[in-house]
Amino acid sequence: MTRYIAARIASLLPILFGVSVLVFSMQHLVPGDIVDIVSADLAQGDKTAAARLRKELRLDRPIVEQYVYWVGGALTGDLGASFVSGKPVAAEILRRLPVNLELAAMAMAFAIVVGIPVGTLSAVKRDGWTDAGIRFASVLGYSLPNFWVATLTVLVGSLWLPKLPILQYVPFAENPARNLVLLLVPSLVLSLTVLPLIVRMTRAAVLENLALDYVRTARAKGVGEVGVVGRHVLANSLIAVLNVAGVQIGVLIGGLVLTEEIFILPGLGRLLLESIQKRDFPVITGVTLVLATVFITINLVVDLLHGVLDPRVRR
Repeated sequence: MTRYIAARIASLLPILFGVSVLVFSMQHLVPGDIVDIVSADLAQGDKTAAARLRKELRLDRPIVEQYVYWVGGALTGDLGASFVSGKPVAAEILRRLPVNLELAAMAMAFAIVVGIPVGTLSAVKRDGWTDAGIRFASVLGYSLPNFWVATLTVLVGSLWLPKLPILQYVPFAENPARNLVLLLVPSLVLSLTVLPLIVRMTRAAVLENLALDYVRTARAKGVGEVGVVGRHVLANSLIAVLNVAGVQIGVLIGGLVLTEEIFILPGLGRLLLESIQKRDFPVITGVTLVLATVFITINLVVDLLHGVLDPRVRR
């Protein structure tokens, strides 16, 4: 198991390196930079002031040199300072990251708590009206864009449900109960991006296990249907569901950006959108790198859990 863990951790190093190169290089594909925006406010575009500002921000250096300087700072926790506010990027990310982690955790918890039982019920009631209704709802939920559902939720809450706790935020440290209530609706909306797939994958995994020999053996021994499904089938099906849940973390991270903007939550997604509008590249690269690292780390944890649950993976 130790060798398996070491191999999985070592495999992340080239991935993180590739992500850092890709994230840093993409900003140079965008025409213009923060200096061009600032220069537009100067008198007739003062070229001297623009050149001085570009030099202070190291934007006049070759891209390779800029990357080495940036990644060297990132390895020590220094992601630079914002071009707009002048504040350290790392400090701003740490201040907003708990919002993202809490929102994603609540959304994934809801998707798993609801998705696994519903998917199991759909498999047990195969080809019945219950199964048809669940499959239709999962396809419909998978087809609806997350930003459309979030916008509709805000609209309905504003017009017909004024007491619905939306468009507000209270830090968890300040008021834990109020914080959970205010994040309940956004997390439910965000969970719809992964809930339908978890339902469908659970149904497929349970159906596959129901057709195996050990299920017939358990039934022949007199084990009840609840015991067969709950104790044997569902336990073996969770390995496939775990893999899907790990991959869907990336979908949740992508959905965070628009969800936070629509529900006005002070998380990294909203910070990223604001930085893109202002071409604040240190913040853009820092936030993107952190989100990518979180996604990669969670997938590492999922792989390790998979190795614990299934010895064949370790071999």
